Amino acid sequence: MLLLGVLAGASPALCEDVTLEGLRDSYEEASNALRLRGRDISAKRVGTISRAVGHASLKARERRLACLRVSNEAEGKRLAVAMDGGRVLIRTNKRGRKTAKGYHTYVADWREPKLFIIYELDAEGRKMRKGLERCDGTIGGPEDITRLLVAELRAMGAQDAKSITFLGDGAKWIWNRIDQIIEEVGIDRARVSTCLDYYHAVEHLASVAEAKTFASQIEKRAWLDNMKKLLKKAPPAVFLAELAKSRRRGNAVIRREYAYFKTNMSAIDYARLSREKQPIGSGAIESAVRRIVNLRIKGAGMFWKLENAEAALHLRCQLKTNNWNMFYADLLNGLAA
Repeated sequence: MLLLGVLAGASPALCEDVTLEGLRDSYEEASNALRLRGRDISAKRVGTISRAVGHASLKARERRLACLRVSNEAEGKRLAVAMDGGRVLIRTNKRGRKTAKGYHTYVADWREPKLFIIYELDAEGRKMRKGLERCDGTIGGPEDITRLLVAELRAMGAQDAKSITFLGDGAKWIWNRIDQIIEEVGIDRARVSTCLDYYHAVEHLASVAEAKTFASQIEKRAWLDNMKKLLKKAPPAVFLAELAKSRRRGNAVIRREYAYFKTNMSAIDYARLSREKQPIGSGAIESAVRRIVNLRIKGAGMFWKLENAEAALHLRCQLKTNNWNMFYADLLNGLAA
């Protein structure tokens, strides 16, 4: 039955229908939506089928990683790559006897699901509509998401891309692994740019403005506007030289923020990035975290077992990047192999 794509006693078509509804809303809402379409399926059954499809997809992902098929999808294209994390409550059952109602007591801890997104840029450096796009995620650590990202880049032939821009908010777990990703994929470093999200950089500038002393709010606003203009239009060395004038002995905030910009100096050359029509914001990955994690997996009062959260995350990544049809066909083909 598994070779025919039957999971949890449901046909491939029913599995897909039920899983799609379960990914969009809670299992109760999915059950109601299916009932309105003439499919009387309980919320418990929706959960059973959705989890079966999710677990099968995780096994398929591991098979794919073990035997990677390489294409030339990325050849000659301009790509952007970004990573970020969200938050989800993971439920872990306590040891010992079950309660009188037959349930285990449990603890719930916040974990950080990590996502990556790869997308194609148009001539103006914007995310191309209906262009190449891939996304995936894991509840695992930085090494786990890096492993998935490297495999995806290799599978699409990213080493032959015209250019690749790595975007991020400055988190060390992202920046510290870019060199590893470049090396493992085999990308020519001359084609690679790194960019610290401009809007995160402005937030750090605002922290400097709050820590400085000004005669008035008007003077403070004028200083911040001027520094934002320098950050976006001037070479990084010019911006840093001006920011250095704000450093004062004993002002830990300004010294910390100056060190932040200096450490990320190679990733704040927004003038060059703009001239080359490269993106300077990481809005695509922040939007992905919101759509994939926050709107379904990080719900109020929602607790997930680790393996179920991993499965839901993987499935929603395919759904929200319009790759579902190709993904589900590959899943069925893998089950039949």
